[in-house]
Amino acid sequence: MDKLNRLYTLLTTRVLDRLQSPLLLVLRLFIGWRFFMTGWGKLHHIDGVIEFFTSLGIPMPAVNAWFVASLELVGGALLFIGLASRLIAIPLSINMIVAYLTADREAVVNIFKDPDAFMAAAPFAFLLVSLIVLAFGPGAFSIDYLIRKRIKVPPQLATAAIVLLMFAMPAHAARLEKATFAGGCFWCMEPPFEKTNGVVQVISGYTGGTKVNPTYDQVSLGGTGHREAVEVLFDPKKVSYAKLLDVFWHNVDPTDPEGQFCDKGQQYLAAIYYHGPEQQRLATASLEAVKKKFAKVWTDVLPAGAFYRAEDYHQDYYKKNPIRYRFYRSGCGRDARLEEVWK
Repeated sequence: MDKLNRLYTLLTTRVLDRLQSPLLLVLRLFIGWRFFMTGWGKLHHIDGVIEFFTSLGIPMPAVNAWFVASLELVGGALLFIGLASRLIAIPLSINMIVAYLTADREAVVNIFKDPDAFMAAAPFAFLLVSLIVLAFGPGAFSIDYLIRKRIKVPPQLATAAIVLLMFAMPAHAARLEKATFAGGCFWCMEPPFEKTNGVVQVISGYTGGTKVNPTYDQVSLGGTGHREAVEVLFDPKKVSYAKLLDVFWHNVDPTDPEGQFCDKGQQYLAAIYYHGPEQQRLATASLEAVKKKFAKVWTDVLPAGAFYRAEDYHQDYYKKNPIRYRFYRSGCGRDARLEEVWK
């Protein structure tokens, strides 16, 4: 029994203590870098972030977008080098909790019913490591450790330095543009655009109708005039609108007058909603080119109007529910029909 106690003491006091700092270093480097790159990406695509925050109903979306992007950039850098780690872990943890409550609320509500969905959500790893650093500190392989051993820095000075860094970060935001497409079930229209280089964000929603803030049930029943659609935010320096049109055409059946694939009804009809005269010109030209390939084309080119974001569980459905998504897509015959149309 004494030998077991000594072995247990050896494992807990020596082995685990020696492993703690290396493990904390790995976690800080991994999540610190991801925080930094996420913040950097948001600053360079700030218009898209503001648009996304607006769609979520977050107050003062522009102010909050700049704050969150700067926090993640500076916080990631500080975690990476291990400076003021516990201090910066507090706002980073709060930021991830807010991200859960706004963008992944369904995962929080069903945390006990579906814990896998909660852990699969984007904020999980960021929140977990931030809380670990807050609880255990950055470990011996950090600037914090060296400072604590050699130099005593007033906490007020560290706090002031972090605040100044956050608000002094230079931001060179790219000017993003918007494209809107209706191609039947919006679950199936998200993947091809999200996989296109230069696309920043794809949002599922409803557009083209008269009903304000429609629900999925209302649109599905018909009568609202809305169609299921996706709103695509893209960087025109990386991808052209013409390329997005090509992606759209090769993911719809333009010869279907009743809807798309197994989904029938006005709410599933294909359409290109243009934003401005240049998009109208390119969309019309692409429609004329497609008409040369098929005897009859039932895809509309229409001016973009109000776009209403769909419920949270519809966003990135193919990622959240991969098995159900593949079963639906296969059962709908979408890929088989696309191959037949565009062979």
